[in-house]
Amino acid sequence: MKTILLIDANLLLFKSFYAATKINPNPNNLPAHLFFITFLEILKAEKPDYVFLAFDGIGKTKRHEEFEQYKSGRTKAPDELYKQKEIIREILDVMNLKHLSKNGDEADDLIATLTNKYKDNNKILILSEDKDLLQLVDKNVSVIQKNKSKSNERYIKINLDNFYEIYNFYPHQVIDYKGMAGDSSDNLPGIKGVGPKTSIQLLNKYNNLEGIYENLNNLSQKQKEVFLENKEYAFMCKKLAKLNTSVDIDFDLEYLKFDNNNFQNEKIFNNLENFKLKKIIEIIKKIIN
Repeated sequence: MKTILLIDANLLLFKSFYAATKINPNPNNLPAHLFFITFLEILKAEKPDYVFLAFDGIGKTKRHEEFEQYKSGRTKAPDELYKQKEIIREILDVMNLKHLSKNGDEADDLIATLTNKYKDNNKILILSEDKDLLQLVDKNVSVIQKNKSKSNERYIKINLDNFYEIYNFYPHQVIDYKGMAGDSSDNLPGIKGVGPKTSIQLLNKYNNLEGIYENLNNLSQKQKEVFLENKEYAFMCKKLAKLNTSVDIDFDLEYLKFDNNNFQNEKIFNNLENFKLKKIIEIIKKIIN
């Protein structure tokens, strides 16, 4: 079984940028440096056969058409972040590593589309801290995240074996959870007054949002009233949380093929030298030797 590594490059970029600004208020190319450190670390550990990096498109998404306030309240990213994005994409091009953004679609949706298309016959690894992507966890699909526990492992793979142990609900219930608990990062309100703990308890009892609404008479009077008052928001948030697995992507799997030949190009090292990313050169040389 072949391994496909799908990178939530948009989130990795943002996390790298803000981590860099904590180290240095004027980070120069430190964000790109941190981006490639993480990316190459995973690449070296997993040795995938195919690699794809997904970025968000420009401007509003299709979800804004359903909910105008979607992601409102987020502070506009500084221009320097977008400069780093262009540097990263330029380096990826020289490495012949495939990346894509589509206006109107989010990086998550690109990843969801490729996962849905290839998961039956391949092992899928998704690198992302985004909880939305957890809904994709399946028999052949794992999500790689930074390990926040006290173990020595730097990363953790979230899969069907450990998902419930970590979250107390299942991958297919992620969108129902967000329908109730909401998501402040996406400005999804959920059901006012229903937090994570109650959401998990109800999912364990009634499986999904539809099941909960079918059993409102079993809830306390106060809970019943809250669910009835917020029904429209609950199902809207569930719908917005569900990833699109039908983005129009016009390449096949072989287009994403990766091996060490991707790094056998002197232009890569010249390119990295230009951006003063010498440590990345050292890491790549260790990978190919």
